[in-house]
Amino acid sequence: MERKDISVSSLPDEVLIYIFGYLNVRSRLTACLVCKEWLHFINFYKLLHDVKVHFSMPFQDAVKCSRMTRQFEWFAFVRITISDSVVDFLKQYSKQFVGLIFVDCKVLSHKRKSKYRERFLKCDNLKYLETENSDVIALFAFFPNVTTLMIHGFSGLTDYTLCQLNKTLFKLEMFSLSGSVIYNKADYEKFYVNGETIEANPSKSVLSFASVKKFIEKHKNTMKQLNLSLLQLSPETVVTISTINGLKLKNVSFPSDLPSSFIKKFCENQISLTSLKLTSTLHVNDETVSAVCKSLSNLKDLFIYPNSEIDKSIVEILQLEHLEVLHLDNSKAISELSYQQAVLKLKAFKLKELSLVAAQIADKSLCELLKRNLNIGNLDISHTSVSNETLNMICRNLINLESLTLASCKRISDPGITGEFEDYSNFLTPTPISNLKNLRKLNMNCNPLLTIKGCIKAIKFPNLRSLYLLECDFLNFHNPMRFILEKQNPRLFHFVITFNPINYVKVGRFHDYF
Repeated sequence: MERKDISVSSLPDEVLIYIFGYLNVRSRLTACLVCKEWLHFINFYKLLHDVKVHFSMPFQDAVKCSRMTRQFEWFAFVRITISDSVVDFLKQYSKQFVGLIFVDCKVLSHKRKSKYRERFLKCDNLKYLETENSDVIALFAFFPNVTTLMIHGFSGLTDYTLCQLNKTLFKLEMFSLSGSVIYNKADYEKFYVNGETIEANPSKSVLSFASVKKFIEKHKNTMKQLNLSLLQLSPETVVTISTINGLKLKNVSFPSDLPSSFIKKFCENQISLTSLKLTSTLHVNDETVSAVCKSLSNLKDLFIYPNSEIDKSIVEILQLEHLEVLHLDNSKAISELSYQQAVLKLKAFKLKELSLVAAQIADKSLCELLKRNLNIGNLDISHTSVSNETLNMICRNLINLESLTLASCKRISDPGITGEFEDYSNFLTPTPISNLKNLRKLNMNCNPLLTIKGCIKAIKFPNLRSLYLLECDFLNFHNPMRFILEKQNPRLFHFVITFNPINYVKVGRFHDYF
């Protein structure tokens, strides 16, 4: 039978989409240049949506001569002077932008004399705008579809700025800003005299709490995420935001010095919250966590790290029936007994991501917790007393795992990853770590009992992208065994094996952000 050659270009669109989608970023960028048909295809189906084009100071002139045949959607400008050539670039491709990031960018001082005045950019398709220490907000006239807006480190942020932004934003979901805010009545009256109001004549000199509150009120029906951690607000004003009628937040980040009593009040007023971060800068104890769990019964994501006070409230945390993401890294005050009681009363059976770095949890309690949450996709139990037997259970049952971190687990040895136990009971089904077919990232740094023989036998994954074996004595840059590990893991992009300044890192794609 005569063999027929089939052109790749003749394949159906859905097949080509699958093929190009399987390629890493570098390969997709190369494929664009093969022929006009592929270039058109990749542009038409927006297969470069996850690529960020990065301009930085040494390549300032690259902006001038950039002519794009490929329809990139995300751009980052770092330490760029916004001159007329950059303005021309921004205007020419404004309809193409979906995400824009400006870091340490300055508009030329003579910009007002330019042919382009303030607020000339109309970005109909822009959804994400982030600025850090950059005075570029005044360049934008219209971005009605922006859902994420982050303005950090901009000294020119004023009531007038927020007023202008209010005229063009209609779908804002996530808002984050930083800076000093006046909230005392006496300070406010210094800038608004003789009956002047924010609505009639917003100040170009100061950012007031009244203006911030009005901005949030304007977008209360769409806003779901609010970052207050970088704003200098009083505890009372933070709670005032939580009382805005109709505001139903899903996620909030608190100012670092917010007292726990005000955290409780905020949560009581915003029972719609499903994600909460209580980091080390906040004074969070058992009473605070218990109150939060009581108010936010629908909580899905909870981050408490590091913390040196909470203990018994772990029982209430693990009774949150909708909990999917839990991070308790370095919360070392939670005792082994409290973990045991929490597992006995467990109601959290939907965990998808769990991080218990340095947890004082007994191996038996950890094993039971994981057995009852088999859909976990991301697990970090570094610096714990996890045993080979519990690791065997993980390898056998947690088949949805995509990321597993087992750094500095001193009890883990070869049998844990190979599944080869000399003596095992009827309750143990020897299972190698390679049974985790969906694993994309594996971190086994600093495990002294592992050997090169065990790793060669166990680490065989079809889709593993990142492998970390730092400070494993048996493996170094010159060890030929690393080539065997590479061969056994054909899709490996990052392989890190030394703390030396010149790390060995196998890179097969462009980084999302340089």
